[in-house]
Amino acid sequence: MCIGGNSVCVCMRPLQTFMFALCCSVIGLGSTANAGTPSLSEAIPAYSRDARGISLAVTELLPSIDNCVTAHQALGGVDEVALDIAFDVSPAGEVAELSIESESLPTTGLDSCIEGTLSAMRFAPGEVSIPVEMPLTASTKVQSTLN
Repeated sequence: MCIGGNSVCVCMRPLQTFMFALCCSVIGLGSTANAGTPSLSEAIPAYSRDARGISLAVTELLPSIDNCVTAHQALGGVDEVALDIAFDVSPAGEVAELSIESESLPTTGLDSCIEGTLSAMRFAPGEVSIPVEMPLTASTKVQSTLN
């Protein structure tokens, strides 16, 4: 149904449609509840500061660490890598003083990938820093069978 004999309905004209959408967005912005962005400590769950909590945090990140190793191997890295990882759980509950060492540290970015992954861990706040040391040996074995 068109008004005034025009081939395009009045409510469908591009300028009017654009203005209507603009007005709706302005009105919508004014009435939107602004809850704010949650802090990092609220967005990432905090693990306990004991050995069990630290172990659980690292265990939950193993799929991401596996992705780092897969990317390392896709970039031509060796099939087996042994890394010594050390960090502190700071009094604020963050990972601090993170270091990754190896006899032959690969140049594929494996260390920075794992560093970025482990830096995301958050722990409950405490009185003192807790030192953590862990070895990581990553390897893959490709087996192909012909039937």
